[in-house]
Parts: sequence; C-alpha cells; structure tokens
Amino acid sequence: MCTFRFLVIAICISCSLPGIAQAASTPAEQINASTNGGATPWTSLQPPDNPTDFYFAIVSDRTGGLRQGVFSKAVEKLNLLEPAFVVSVGDFIEGYSENPVQLNAEWDEFEGFIEGLETPFFYTPGNHDMSNALMADIWQQRFGPSFYHFVYKDVLFLSLNSELFGMVEDPDTAVPGPWLQEQQMEFVRKVLHEHEHARWTVVLVHQPLWDPAPNRQINPDWLIVEELLGTRNYTVFAGHYHRYAKTRRHNRSFITLATTGGVSPLRGAQWGEFDHVTLVKMTDPGLRIANLVLDGILDEDVSTQASLYRLDQLQHAVVAKPVLNDQANFTRGSFDIEVHNPLSTTLRVEGEVLEATNFQIDGLEPMDVGSGETASLSLAVWSQEPIPYKALQTTAVRWTLTSQASAEEAAPDTGRNALQVETVTPVLPLTAHRIGSIEDPIQVDGRLDEWPILSYQVNRQGDVASPATEADDISFSFEVKTGDDALYIAAAVVDDDIVATPDLLARLQDSVAISIDTRPDAQRNQNLPVVPAIVDGFYGKAVVQILAPRGSASDTFIEALDRWAEQVRSAVTESSTGYSLELAIPHSVLDKIAGKRWKHARIGIRAYDLDRDDPTIRTLHWQPYRYGNAPLTGSHAFIRRD
Repeated sequence: MCTFRFLVIAICISCSLPGIAQAASTPAEQINASTNGGATPWTSLQPPDNPTDFYFAIVSDRTGGLRQGVFSKAVEKLNLLEPAFVVSVGDFIEGYSENPVQLNAEWDEFEGFIEGLETPFFYTPGNHDMSNALMADIWQQRFGPSFYHFVYKDVLFLSLNSELFGMVEDPDTAVPGPWLQEQQMEFVRKVLHEHEHARWTVVLVHQPLWDPAPNRQINPDWLIVEELLGTRNYTVFAGHYHRYAKTRRHNRSFITLATTGGVSPLRGAQWGEFDHVTLVKMTDPGLRIANLVLDGILDEDVSTQASLYRLDQLQHAVVAKPVLNDQANFTRGSFDIEVHNPLSTTLRVEGEVLEATNFQIDGLEPMDVGSGETASLSLAVWSQEPIPYKALQTTAVRWTLTSQASAEEAAPDTGRNALQVETVTPVLPLTAHRIGSIEDPIQVDGRLDEWPILSYQVNRQGDVASPATEADDISFSFEVKTGDDALYIAAAVVDDDIVATPDLLARLQDSVAISIDTRPDAQRNQNLPVVPAIVDGFYGKAVVQILAPRGSASDTFIEALDRWAEQVRSAVTESSTGYSLELAIPHSVLDKIAGKRWKHARIGIRAYDLDRDDPTIRTLHWQPYRYGNAPLTGSHAFIRRD
C-alpha cells in the first residue's frame, strides 16, 4: 500500500484555479532479485507502483441516530490505512436545532474526533449539518464555504452542498444562509470548464440526488450537473440513505455509501447495511474501490440497485391483513396473511412465532407460492379467557422465504443463486378503541388529578422491529378522552432514571411522542417508512408532539412538519416515579385534518428512554410503529363515541 508522509494538494475554494499540469507517468522500478535464469519462486519482478497512483478514503453518515464509538473506531482504522487524505459525504452532527450552544457542542465533539486523524480531512455538508440559517452560519464560521473543489495528482475533487438543491424536509427549498443555489451552479460550471482535462473527477454530495424519494422527480439542477460532467471520467459518491447501493448512469458509477456510525439495522452486506470506510485507489485506468467493514473488506459491487430491489420485494412479500373487531374483549378470531411471490421461481414460506404473549396462534404451516402468484394464510388466534383488547400484547411471526433465483435476482456476494430472506410480521388482534367523554373539566397542567384511571398499560415493547425494553426500567400508561372543545390525552411514565435537559432535542432524551391522525381511512391506515413519509409531507399532516419533562431545545426538523403546534396545549410534570403529561388538541384542528367532523383517529404513542450509563436511546411503543420496519394496518385505532 502506498504511504504518503508529505502531501501537496492544490485547493481552490473560490471559483477560479489555474490550469492543472498533467502529472508525468514514470514506469515502476523493477524489484531487485538474483536469478540464475531457471525457475523462480515469484510470479513477477514488476510491481504495480506508479507515481501518479494514490489512495484516498471516504467516510459516510455518522448521525441521524448515531451509535457511539463507531466513528472514533473508524478514525483509528484510517490511521492504520494511511490514505493521502479523507473526504466525506456529510451528516457529522445530529443537528436540526436552533440552539447555538447545542450545535457548537456537537461540532466540538466531532472536531475532537478529527483531531485524532493523521491525514487531511475534507468536509461535505449533510442535512443534519445544515438544516437552517443558523446552522449554515455556524458552518461558514467554522469551515468557510459549503461547496468547493481541490486537485491532487491531476484528479479533480468536487464537494457540493446538496441542501442548496433542496432540503430533506422541503425538497423544493434551498437551505437559507450565506449561499444561493445559483452561486453553486455557476461554481460547478466554471470549475468543470476550467478542469475539463482532469484525468478523473470525483463528485461528493450528501443526498443521492439521482435517486429521489418516492413520488419525487430528480432535481432539475442535478440533471444539469450530470450534463455538465459530460463525457469526462468521473465517479459520484453520496450517503444519506444509510444503505449502500451502486448504480450506473451515463455509463459512470454513482455510489450511495452505507454508514460510519449512523443509525442502521445492520442486516449485512446483501442489504447494503454495514459500517464502513471506503478506500479508493486512483490508478491510470480509473478508481479501484474497496469497502472496508470493521470485520472485513467488500468490493464495490457488494450490493446493487437491482439486487436491493429483489430483496426489498421479498422483504415486503408477506403482508398482514387484520380485521378490526367490534368488541370490548377478545377470545377468538382470525388473523389473515397474504404472500406475493415476485420472483421467477417458486417461493417456500415458513413461519414461527418468536415469543409467546397473552394469546395463542395456530395454523403456521409451510407453503409454496408459485412465481407471480399470491397466496393467503389464515391464522387462528385465541385465548383461554376473555382479555380486554387494550391489554393484548403484540407478538411476531418470523418468516423465512427461500427461492432458487436467477443470477440477476441473487445478491452478488452470496456466490450462489439461492435467495433467502427473513422478515417479521407483527400479530395482534385489533379493535377500534372507543373514546369516552370527560366527566369533569380538565386543566392542562401535567397533573393527572382529573383522571381517575389510565386504562392503557404499556410495559412491554409493542413494536416487534424495535429492541425490547425492561419493564422495571421504563413503562407508561395513558388514557384518551373527548371534551366539548378538544381531544384530551394523558400519560404517566415510570422511569427509574430521568435524563432530561432543555439544551437537548426532545427526541434525544427522555420524552413521549404522540401523533394524532384523523384523515380519511385510506390515508389514516397507510404505513410508510419514516424518511419517505417526512419528505413527502405525509408525516406532518397529522398532529405530532414530543414532550420532555424539563423542556427541550428547538427542533426545527419536527417544527417544520407540525402545522398545529400553536393550537395544541400541553404540559409535563415530574413525579417521584417519573413524569406525567397532558395534551389537548382542539376538535377544530382534528376536523380540518379529517376534512369533516372527525370520528376516527389513529393515535400513536411511544416513550423515549435515555439512561445515564447508556448513551443508546430506546423507544417503548404501545403498538407496532406505523413508520417503522414492521407496521400493522389498523393499529392505534380509536373511534369517537359522542
């Protein structure tokens, strides 16, 4: 591996740079070894060294739900690799705040990691680094420009600010601050024109703008960038999705990197979900890319958009079709499952119950589903004694889907054509919980004196895709009532270790998140992954509140989605066992969301838990999270009785 102890990089932060001199190509020096002209114990004496070759490394998303210790470990590994320099694709801090104290503390922490790096580091902004004008100003104060370029050994590196193309929460609006998108586009035109003969161009951008969220078109400015890149040799790197995927556009590689510590299910190589640094060697023929995972090395074809598409199809092949029952208590019923086979071969489907709860499941027999066919399976669910629906506990069935797939359908790193996916389906008999009326007027002060009972008890994880929580660590109860003027929600959290401060975002400390959705049936029952739901504005059409016991820093990410905040009343009060809260949402707000007098509501409630001795934030859900990895249609259903 080449080692660079002395490094000279031509850097241009403005919009002009003199022409680049072509680097001379010198033949590699031959290895000295004596020989008598006969057989030799080596294959060749000509090493692949070349003075124009060099290594550089790339790091990807650290935040969006960071996992402590991963990025610092990556810095240690990079020092062992000794690349010429390290570039990045953004999301260094959690961000999404207008609290300068918090933002500067997060940047201080990150720059502390970079101080341990023994080679130059180049920043590229992500949405967590720059989501409002204050964050853009802080970036400028600390790092200067948010888009720039530099040249090394006749290779052009172009670092762009994807948030000027459009912010994640508002793709049609550039992030406010010191820079305009028009300036960035003019910069791109000028730099690419001045360096049209660079032997290679590396483009670094946080959002993979060529791969927009569902129902969004590719940003027209990005299409102009691709047009400006033209026929030159280039490679584009991005992050943001926390999932590795390589695709080809214009016969060039466009690579979305996985994570370097950001939130990830870490399902492995075939899913493109792993922590890595990317080591790139610049050679005369082009870039050679190796993805270095903490446990190994993976090549650039570790997963492709084609292989991910097939896996995603199988991941969502099993769909629960529960029926809402109109009773107070549960004794027996059915839970329907539908399986669609998208592959060209027969699909074997096998299921097992992961954990027993307070009801039983029968009917899990293996079945084969033909190519392109859809099969139905009806599970019998029952209990020996009547159980109130509100007391039923979610369980899960793990499905193993196995098929002999074509080479195009198989993941490239398996070395065989067998395609096997495990997926989890929540199982929970459902009803529309009836909302009673309040008997006495409620004063929204966080004290629960007016609430004789909180009948919904949550001491077990209700979302099968989330880690389990210990009942003696955190639990909560809640109640829902209607008054003449508003819908009222009360909750009491039992927590043995409250970690709360007004300097942190609510979702990064002990808090309770509540969403109330009264839209028509089709929208209210729709389940979406959280990122597309936010980008499309679907998430923000419901009332969303995150309440922390000691207040919280301004969360521009949530506030940008919450149109109803000023009309919602809320209060939180600490107690000897934890904290309690009250929430009042005017009927007029819920009527606007419903488009008429509201009757049905989908009310999601979950508690965030952060302990002093564990930096991991855990979430306790009442029922399967509708924006999570294993949602359940019909969950969180309530019906207004008055």
